[in-house]
Amino acid sequence: MIVTRDPDIELRSFSVKYPLFELEPLSIELTAGERVALVGPNGAGKTTILRALSGLLPEYEGDMRFGGVDTRTLLPGLRNHVRVMPERLLGFAGMTVRQHFDLLARFYDNWDRDYEARLTERLEISDAANLGTLSSGTKAKVAFVSAEACRPRVLLLDEPTAGLDPVMRRRLMDVVVESLDEDPGRVLLFSTHILEDVEWLAERVLVLVDGTMIADRSVRLMRADHASLADALYDLLDAH
Repeated sequence: MIVTRDPDIELRSFSVKYPLFELEPLSIELTAGERVALVGPNGAGKTTILRALSGLLPEYEGDMRFGGVDTRTLLPGLRNHVRVMPERLLGFAGMTVRQHFDLLARFYDNWDRDYEARLTERLEISDAANLGTLSSGTKAKVAFVSAEACRPRVLLLDEPTAGLDPVMRRRLMDVVVESLDEDPGRVLLFSTHILEDVEWLAERVLVLVDGTMIADRSVRLMRADHASLADALYDLLDAH
Protein backbone atom coordinates (compact mmCIF):
# COMPACT_ATOMS: atom_id res chain seq x y z
CA MET A 1 0.00 0.00 0.00
CA ILE A 2 1.21 3.52 -0.55
CA VAL A 3 0.28 5.86 2.05
CA THR A 4 -2.19 6.13 4.78
CA ARG A 5 -2.78 9.39 6.61
CA ASP A 6 0.13 11.41 5.28
CA PRO A 7 0.18 11.40 1.49
CA ASP A 8 3.28 13.55 0.97
CA ILE A 9 4.23 14.04 -2.68
CA GLU A 10 7.71 14.78 -3.99
CA LEU A 11 8.76 15.66 -7.52
CA ARG A 12 12.51 15.90 -8.05
CA SER A 13 13.96 17.20 -11.33
CA PHE A 14 10.70 16.09 -12.88
CA SER A 15 10.28 16.75 -16.61
CA VAL A 16 8.24 15.57 -19.57
CA LYS A 17 9.07 15.96 -23.27
CA TYR A 18 6.61 15.92 -26.16
CA PRO A 19 7.43 16.66 -29.80
CA LEU A 20 6.03 20.22 -29.51
CA PHE A 21 6.21 20.86 -25.77
CA GLU A 22 8.59 20.37 -22.86
CA LEU A 23 7.82 20.58 -19.18
CA GLU A 24 11.16 21.77 -17.88
CA PRO A 25 12.68 20.10 -14.80
CA LEU A 26 10.92 21.17 -11.64
CA SER A 27 10.93 20.16 -7.99
CA ILE A 28 7.82 20.34 -5.84
CA GLU A 29 6.84 19.06 -2.41
CA LEU A 30 3.20 18.76 -1.37
CA THR A 31 2.49 17.82 2.22
CA ALA A 32 -0.56 16.28 3.85
CA GLY A 33 -3.37 18.77 4.24
CA GLU A 34 -2.18 21.24 1.60
CA ARG A 35 -4.55 22.83 -0.90
CA VAL A 36 -2.56 23.98 -3.91
CA ALA A 37 -3.54 25.71 -7.16
CA LEU A 38 -1.79 25.29 -10.51
CA VAL A 39 -2.19 28.54 -12.44
CA GLY A 40 -1.01 29.50 -15.91
CA PRO A 41 -2.10 29.97 -19.52
CA ASN A 42 -3.19 27.14 -21.82
CA GLY A 43 -0.30 24.87 -22.72
CA ALA A 44 1.72 25.77 -19.62
CA GLY A 45 1.99 22.17 -18.38
CA LYS A 46 -0.73 22.06 -15.72
CA THR A 47 -2.60 19.05 -17.10
CA THR A 48 0.69 17.23 -17.73
CA ILE A 49 1.53 17.45 -14.02
CA LEU A 50 -1.93 16.22 -13.00
CA ARG A 51 -1.79 13.32 -15.44
CA ALA A 52 1.62 12.29 -14.15
CA LEU A 53 0.53 12.40 -10.52
CA SER A 54 -2.53 10.29 -11.28
CA GLY A 55 -0.41 7.56 -12.88
CA LEU A 56 -1.66 8.27 -16.41
CA LEU A 57 1.69 9.48 -17.73
CA PRO A 58 4.32 6.80 -17.15
CA GLU A 59 6.97 8.37 -19.40
CA TYR A 60 8.85 11.10 -17.56
CA GLU A 61 12.31 11.98 -16.35
CA GLY A 62 13.32 12.55 -12.75
CA ASP A 63 11.67 11.20 -9.60
CA MET A 64 8.10 11.19 -8.36
CA ARG A 65 7.35 9.79 -4.91
CA PHE A 66 4.30 9.27 -2.73
CA GLY A 67 4.97 8.80 0.96
CA GLY A 68 8.64 8.35 0.08
CA VAL A 69 7.93 5.51 -2.39
CA ASP A 70 8.68 5.69 -6.13
CA THR A 71 5.31 5.90 -7.88
CA ARG A 72 6.46 3.55 -10.64
CA THR A 73 6.40 0.74 -8.07
CA LEU A 74 2.87 1.62 -6.93
CA LEU A 75 0.94 1.18 -10.18
CA PRO A 76 -1.84 0.14 -10.68
CA GLY A 77 -2.80 0.39 -7.00
CA LEU A 78 -2.06 4.11 -7.09
CA ARG A 79 -5.51 4.75 -8.54
CA ASN A 80 -7.16 3.82 -5.23
CA HIS A 81 -5.34 6.67 -3.48
CA VAL A 82 -4.98 9.32 -6.17
CA ARG A 83 -8.00 10.37 -8.22
CA VAL A 84 -8.31 13.02 -10.90
CA MET A 85 -11.41 14.93 -11.95
CA PRO A 86 -10.78 15.61 -15.65
CA GLU A 87 -11.78 18.81 -17.38
CA ARG A 88 -14.36 16.81 -19.37
CA LEU A 89 -16.46 13.95 -18.00
CA LEU A 90 -15.24 10.58 -19.26
CA GLY A 91 -17.99 8.02 -19.76
CA PHE A 92 -20.39 6.39 -22.20
CA ALA A 93 -23.08 8.78 -23.41
CA GLY A 94 -25.74 6.06 -23.45
CA MET A 95 -25.22 5.14 -19.79
CA THR A 96 -27.26 6.58 -16.98
CA VAL A 97 -25.49 8.26 -14.09
CA ARG A 98 -26.30 5.21 -11.95
CA GLN A 99 -24.79 2.83 -14.51
CA HIS A 100 -21.73 5.08 -14.75
CA PHE A 101 -21.14 4.97 -10.99
CA ASP A 102 -21.82 1.22 -10.88
CA LEU A 103 -19.17 0.66 -13.54
CA LEU A 104 -16.58 2.78 -11.74
CA ALA A 105 -17.27 1.05 -8.42
CA ARG A 106 -16.13 -2.25 -9.95
CA PHE A 107 -12.64 -0.86 -10.54
CA TYR A 108 -11.94 0.82 -7.19
CA ASP A 109 -11.54 -1.19 -4.00
CA ASN A 110 -12.33 1.79 -1.79
CA TRP A 111 -15.38 3.15 -3.63
CA ASP A 112 -17.80 4.28 -0.90
CA ARG A 113 -21.43 3.74 -1.92
CA ASP A 114 -22.84 5.68 1.03
CA TYR A 115 -20.55 8.62 0.34
CA GLU A 116 -21.41 8.48 -3.38
CA ALA A 117 -25.12 8.69 -2.48
CA ARG A 118 -24.53 11.60 -0.12
CA LEU A 119 -22.56 13.55 -2.73
CA THR A 120 -25.14 12.81 -5.41
CA GLU A 121 -27.92 14.10 -3.18
CA ARG A 122 -25.93 17.15 -2.09
CA LEU A 123 -25.21 18.07 -5.72
CA GLU A 124 -28.78 17.31 -6.85
CA ILE A 125 -27.74 14.79 -9.51
CA SER A 126 -30.41 12.53 -11.01
CA ASP A 127 -29.29 8.88 -11.12
CA ALA A 128 -31.65 8.19 -14.03
CA ALA A 129 -30.27 10.85 -16.38
CA ASN A 130 -28.18 9.76 -19.37
CA LEU A 131 -24.63 11.10 -19.46
CA GLY A 132 -25.11 12.25 -23.04
CA THR A 133 -28.00 14.54 -22.10
CA LEU A 134 -26.41 16.26 -19.11
CA SER A 135 -25.68 19.97 -19.02
CA SER A 136 -22.06 21.06 -18.67
CA GLY A 137 -22.67 21.90 -15.02
CA THR A 138 -24.14 18.50 -14.21
CA LYS A 139 -21.33 16.76 -16.09
CA ALA A 140 -18.85 18.61 -13.88
CA LYS A 141 -20.72 17.47 -10.77
CA VAL A 142 -20.79 13.85 -11.97
CA ALA A 143 -17.07 14.05 -12.76
CA PHE A 144 -16.40 15.30 -9.23
CA VAL A 145 -18.36 12.43 -7.64
CA SER A 146 -16.51 10.02 -9.94
CA ALA A 147 -13.22 11.23 -8.47
CA GLU A 148 -14.28 11.84 -4.89
CA ALA A 149 -16.38 8.75 -4.07
CA CYS A 150 -13.18 6.82 -3.25
CA ARG A 151 -12.21 9.46 -0.67
CA PRO A 152 -8.75 9.58 -2.29
CA ARG A 153 -5.81 10.69 -0.17
CA VAL A 154 -4.79 12.92 -3.10
CA LEU A 155 -7.54 14.69 -5.07
CA LEU A 156 -6.61 16.25 -8.41
CA LEU A 157 -9.01 18.62 -10.18
CA ASP A 158 -8.37 19.73 -13.76
CA GLU A 159 -10.21 23.00 -14.45
CA PRO A 160 -13.12 21.88 -12.24
CA THR A 161 -15.36 24.90 -12.87
CA ALA A 162 -14.49 25.74 -16.49
CA GLY A 163 -17.62 26.71 -18.40
CA LEU A 164 -19.89 26.77 -15.35
CA ASP A 165 -22.11 29.71 -14.47
CA PRO A 166 -21.32 31.56 -11.20
CA VAL A 167 -24.06 29.85 -9.16
CA MET A 168 -23.11 26.36 -10.31
CA ARG A 169 -19.42 27.13 -9.80
CA ARG A 170 -20.00 28.25 -6.22
CA ARG A 171 -22.15 25.22 -5.44
CA LEU A 172 -19.50 22.81 -6.68
CA MET A 173 -16.72 24.64 -4.84
CA ASP A 174 -18.73 24.55 -1.61
CA VAL A 175 -19.02 20.76 -1.86
CA VAL A 176 -15.30 20.41 -2.59
CA VAL A 177 -14.49 22.45 0.52
CA GLU A 178 -16.95 20.48 2.66
CA SER A 179 -15.48 17.18 1.47
CA LEU A 180 -11.92 18.25 2.28
CA ASP A 181 -12.87 19.74 5.64
CA GLU A 182 -14.19 16.33 6.73
CA ASP A 183 -10.66 14.92 6.42
CA PRO A 184 -8.10 17.75 6.53
CA GLY A 185 -5.13 15.42 6.06
CA ARG A 186 -5.74 14.98 2.35
CA VAL A 187 -3.90 16.78 -0.46
CA LEU A 188 -5.76 18.88 -3.04
CA LEU A 189 -4.03 19.98 -6.24
CA PHE A 190 -6.13 21.73 -8.87
CA SER A 191 -5.58 23.64 -12.09
CA THR A 192 -7.68 26.65 -12.98
CA HIS A 193 -7.91 29.81 -15.05
CA ILE A 194 -10.51 31.24 -12.66
CA LEU A 195 -8.88 33.30 -9.95
CA GLU A 196 -12.00 33.16 -7.80
CA ASP A 197 -11.44 29.39 -7.50
CA VAL A 198 -7.94 30.08 -6.18
CA GLU A 199 -9.42 32.44 -3.56
CA TRP A 200 -11.92 29.80 -2.44
CA LEU A 201 -9.70 26.74 -2.37
CA ALA A 202 -5.97 27.41 -2.33
CA GLU A 203 -3.41 28.11 0.37
CA ARG A 204 -0.51 27.95 -2.08
CA VAL A 205 -0.10 28.73 -5.77
CA LEU A 206 2.25 27.23 -8.36
CA VAL A 207 2.48 29.40 -11.48
CA LEU A 208 3.55 27.85 -14.79
CA VAL A 209 4.32 29.53 -18.10
CA ASP A 210 5.47 27.67 -21.24
CA GLY A 211 6.48 24.57 -19.31
CA THR A 212 8.44 26.45 -16.66
CA MET A 213 7.40 26.96 -13.04
CA ILE A 214 7.97 30.67 -12.43
CA ALA A 215 6.61 30.92 -8.90
CA ASP A 216 5.71 28.86 -5.82
CA ARG A 217 4.00 31.24 -3.41
CA SER A 218 1.85 31.28 -0.31
CA VAL A 219 -1.60 32.80 -0.94
CA ARG A 220 -1.34 34.63 2.38
CA LEU A 221 1.93 36.32 1.44
CA MET A 222 0.72 37.15 -2.06
CA ARG A 223 -2.31 38.90 -0.58
CA ALA A 224 -0.10 40.81 1.86
CA ASP A 225 2.13 42.18 -0.92
CA HIS A 226 -0.64 43.21 -3.33
CA ALA A 227 -4.05 44.84 -3.32
CA SER A 228 -5.56 41.43 -4.14
CA LEU A 229 -4.55 37.90 -5.04
CA ALA A 230 -5.72 38.56 -8.60
CA ASP A 231 -3.34 41.52 -8.86
CA ALA A 232 -0.45 39.39 -7.60
CA LEU A 233 -1.12 36.65 -10.14
CA TYR A 234 -1.60 39.07 -13.02
CA ASP A 235 1.71 40.75 -12.16
CA LEU A 236 3.51 37.38 -12.20
CA LEU A 237 2.00 36.34 -15.52
CA ASP A 238 2.51 39.76 -17.16
CA ALA A 239 6.20 39.64 -16.24
CA HIS A 240 6.57 36.52 -18.41
